[in-house]
Order: sequence, then C-alpha cells, then structure tokens
Amino acid sequence: MFKGLGAFLPPEIMTMLVVYCYRNLNFVHLNQSLPELLAGLVTVGVHLWQRKMFLSLTLGTLCYILLVNFVF
Repeated sequence: MFKGLGAFLPPEIMTMLVVYCYRNLNFVHLNQSLPELLAGLVTVGVHLWQRKMFLSLTLGTLCYILLVNFVF
C-alpha cells in the first residue's frame, strides 16, 4: 500500500504547488506576471536538463528572487 503512495504522491504534491503558485497570475498586465512565468520556465528547463529536483527548485527560486528584486 505505501509503495504505491510513494510513487504517486510526489508528482501530485508538485502539481498542487504549481497550481497554488500560479493561481493569482494576472494575464492582462503581463509585466506583473512575467517573473513568475520566467522562473517557472527556468525550473522546468533545469529539471528536464539535469533531472534533479533540488537543483531545479533552487535555481528557479533564485531566478525569481533576482528578477523581482533587480529586473522588475
């Protein structure tokens, strides 16, 4: 029973986090939503490239922080 949950829960938890993070995006004013979208693309790109969850989440978070504080 628990082996099935171990394979099923991590993708479901990540899906819930993505929905939670993107629920308030404003597509009318795209410049306000651009940091979130770009950081999400960086996270997905790094994960597809390296297949390391910690690395992709760390670089995506760092990208978001840098974009919000220094670019937008």
